[in-house]
Amino acid sequence: MLDAKALAQLQSLKSDIKSTTPEPLVMRGTIKGTGRSFGFVIAADATEYFLPPDAMAKVFPGDEVEFTIEETPEGKVNADLTKLVSSPLTEFMGRYVVRGKAQGVEPEVVGHAKWLFVPPKKTADADSGQWVKAKVTRHPWETGKAQAEVMGIIGSEKEPGTWHAIAVEKHQLPRDFSGEALAAAEALDHSRVDTASVDRTDLRDIPFVTIDNASTQDMDDAIYAEETDDGWLLRVAIADPAAWFDTDSPLETEARQRLTTTYLPGRPISMLPERLANDLCSLVPNTDRLALVFHIRVAADGSLSKLAITPSVIRSTAKLSYEQVSEWLDGDTAIPAAHWHLETLKQCCQALFDWRKNNALIMQDRPDYRVKVDDQLNVTGVVKEVRNTANSLVEESMLAVNRIAAAWLAEDSALFMTHAGFRPDREEELKGLLREFAKGVAETDGHDPEGFKTILRAARTIDDFPLLSVLLKRLERGVWSTTAAPHFGLGFDHYTTVTSPIRKYTDLVLHRLIHAKLAGKSFTIPPELADDLNERLSNSRKAANEVENRLRLEWLHQQPEQTWQATVVHINSGGIIAQLDDNGAAGFIDLRGQKKKLSYDPLRMMMKGEAQSFILNQPLQVTIAKIEGDKLELSLVEENQPDHSGSE
Repeated sequence: MLDAKALAQLQSLKSDIKSTTPEPLVMRGTIKGTGRSFGFVIAADATEYFLPPDAMAKVFPGDEVEFTIEETPEGKVNADLTKLVSSPLTEFMGRYVVRGKAQGVEPEVVGHAKWLFVPPKKTADADSGQWVKAKVTRHPWETGKAQAEVMGIIGSEKEPGTWHAIAVEKHQLPRDFSGEALAAAEALDHSRVDTASVDRTDLRDIPFVTIDNASTQDMDDAIYAEETDDGWLLRVAIADPAAWFDTDSPLETEARQRLTTTYLPGRPISMLPERLANDLCSLVPNTDRLALVFHIRVAADGSLSKLAITPSVIRSTAKLSYEQVSEWLDGDTAIPAAHWHLETLKQCCQALFDWRKNNALIMQDRPDYRVKVDDQLNVTGVVKEVRNTANSLVEESMLAVNRIAAAWLAEDSALFMTHAGFRPDREEELKGLLREFAKGVAETDGHDPEGFKTILRAARTIDDFPLLSVLLKRLERGVWSTTAAPHFGLGFDHYTTVTSPIRKYTDLVLHRLIHAKLAGKSFTIPPELADDLNERLSNSRKAANEVENRLRLEWLHQQPEQTWQATVVHINSGGIIAQLDDNGAAGFIDLRGQKKKLSYDPLRMMMKGEAQSFILNQPLQVTIAKIEGDKLELSLVEENQPDHSGSE
C-alpha cells in the first residue's frame, strides 16, 4: 500500500497533469436540423460539426449553443454541447397528432424532427390531424423531453383556406387593417384630386392606357409613347398614393408594417386599404387621377438621355389586357384607331430591349404559373402564363423608369436595389468552369460590372452545356441599400423601383423623396428601413410560394395518372429536382438507388453515369411517385429519355 507521503505525491502529480492539459476550446454555433434524429452545429466560420441523436434530442433547430469538439474512437469529430445560449422557437405552427394514449404537435419548422408532447389539459380540444398554433412550454435541454401547449386551432388540411391561414401565421403577415386606417381611408374622397390639381401639370389630354391582367384592380401604371426626331418620348404615369396621405397617417403605419401586397391565391393581403388601392389611387379609365409622370427621352438606339418628372393629373383612356394588346400588335386583329399609339410604343420598347441586350443583361425568360381557386379557396386549376408582346411592352417601360429614376437619385440617400454578382467563395469554381467551357473569358474579372456582363453574355452562347444556368446558381442575392451601387444581375449601374407605390412600400417612400426633391425640400428615409426590407420583405414571397405549392399539389393529386413533361432545375448529390412544364410543380427524383451507378459533379452541377447523365435544363419524362405534405416525389420514365452521358 502507498503511504501518506506517496499518496500526496501521486495527487500532486495528477494536479500537475491536469493543470498542464489545455482546456477544450469552447465555441458558439447554431443548431441545424436534418429532419431526422441527428443534426449539426454550424460554427461562426460556417464549419459544420456532427451532432449525434442523443445530443440533438436536447435542442431545437435554430438554437444558439456553446460546444466543444470531441473525437470518437472511430476518428470522427462530433460536437459536444455545453450550454444553451438562446432558443428562438417559442411559438410555431404544427400538426396536432394523437399517438396511442399520448398527444403532441409536429412543428412545421425546417429541419425539425421532434414531436412535442402536449398535456391533456393543454390541447384546446384539437382533433388529430388539425393544424394548430402552439407554444413551447418546456425546452428539452435539461431532460431531452419537450412540451408544448396548443394556443389555437387553424383548421384541417381538407378545409379550404387552411394553407392561407398557416402561411399568414407562420410569416407573421398582418391581415385586417386597423380601425384607424380604415377610417382614414374612408374619409378620403375624389375632391382631393381637384384640390391637388392646382399645383399639378394637366396631362389629361394624353391618351394613356393601362395594360394589366384582365382581373387586376390596383392599376398603378399607365403608358404612352410618341415619336420624336431622334427617337421617342416615353411617358409613364405612376399612381401617386403619397399625395393622398401624410407620413403621420395610420395609413402610412399600416403600409410600413406590411411593406408589400402579398398575393395569396384568391385572398390577396393589400398594402393599402381597398378604398385606396382599387379606387382612389388606381388608374381606372375615364377618371381624373393624381400621378407622378416620368417623361423619358429614348434615343433611336434605345439609350435613355433625358428625364423630367411632373406631379400631374391624368385620365387613362382604357383598361387593356395583355391578351388584347398582344393580339393587336402581333397582327391577329387590327389595332383600334383609339389606340394607334401602341404601335409607336412597341417600336420604342423594341429599341429599349435591343439596348439592354447590347449594353446590359437580358433575364432568362421563364413562364409564370397562376393557381386558380374558387370563392371558397378550393383549387380549381393551374394556368401556365407565357410572356407575350404586351408583357414585354410593360416590362421594358418599367425597367426604363426604374433605371433612370435610380440614376436621378444616385447622389441622394435613397433606396436602391443592388446585386453584387458572383459569390466570392465560388471564385475557383467560376474560373474552372470558364476555362473548360468559355476559355475566351476565363481570365475576365467577374467581380467587375463590365466583366460580369461579358462572362454571362459568353455563357449564353454555349450550346452543348448549360453554362449560363450553372453560373446563375453561384450568384449573390439582391439587397436593398441606401447607397447607390451596381445591379450586376440586370447589368445596370444603378437600379431602384418607383413603379408600384400602391403595392410596394419602397416605391411609396421613394415617391415622397421625389416630391421633396422636386420641391427643393428635404426628406429623410429612415436609416433602418433598408435592413428591415432585407429581413422581412421575403416573408411575403415565401408565404405566397408556400400556399401556391400546397394548392398546386392538391390539384396535382386530383389528376389522372399520366406521364408529365418536366425540366431539370436543380441537381444535388442525392438526385434531381425537376419542374413539371405544364403547372410549375417541382419534385425530387431520388437517384441513389439506381442500378447503374451515378456520380455527382458539383462543379458542373451534373449527375454522371456510363449509360446516362443529367444536367440542368434537361427535358425529362416523369410520373408522380408520391405526394406527401408539401413534398412531391417523381419517378423517371426510362424510355425516350435524352442521353447526356457525353455532355462533359
